[in-house]
Amino acid sequence: MGTSRTDSGVHALCQIVSFQAPLIIPLPKLPLALNAILPESIRVSKADRAPDSFVPRFAAKNKTYEYLVYNGRIMPPLVRPFVWHVKPKLDLKAMRRAAASLKGRHDFTAFCNTGGEERAGVRNLRQVLIGSKKIALWDGLKVEVISLKFQADGFLYRMVRNLVGTLVEVGIGKIDPVLIKKIIKNKDRKQAGRTAPPQGLCLIKVQ
Repeated sequence: MGTSRTDSGVHALCQIVSFQAPLIIPLPKLPLALNAILPESIRVSKADRAPDSFVPRFAAKNKTYEYLVYNGRIMPPLVRPFVWHVKPKLDLKAMRRAAASLKGRHDFTAFCNTGGEERAGVRNLRQVLIGSKKIALWDGLKVEVISLKFQADGFLYRMVRNLVGTLVEVGIGKIDPVLIKKIIKNKDRKQAGRTAPPQGLCLIKVQ
């Protein structure tokens, strides 16, 4: 069982998985053995023993996701697998005002797609950071992107992608920042923004 479910196309720097099996291979050599049979898109970096009662999904105290947006008319194709291309100029100040209303303990049902297993929509969104950063590539090439980072005790099904889609619509003027509190209160998915595409999202850290 994994500590967090990710949609197809979403990336992860940190994912924790548990399983029960007879330990035939010495623990230090287990990552190498697993990597030999896993697809190249997945790599095991470390293996540890855990109590039989350990369930990663329920043991996680905090999860941090980061979403990258390329905001410009012509996007460098090299970053296409890792960003969402948004052409209209984004108002980061308006997005930060909207993000301030998202922070805290709320029922985030309005940002949850159907198809998830969650019965309760309450989550504690501890941090939302929105800013610019540069991705360094070959020969000194640096591509500026907008970073949206979210930390919470847990996330609903496609919650981060829906939060990003809503904040982007705030940034292009389709949603007024002051409406965020009303969207949360009404718990209506249709009032929130679109679902952002998966490739810009990455699970950064699990505590």
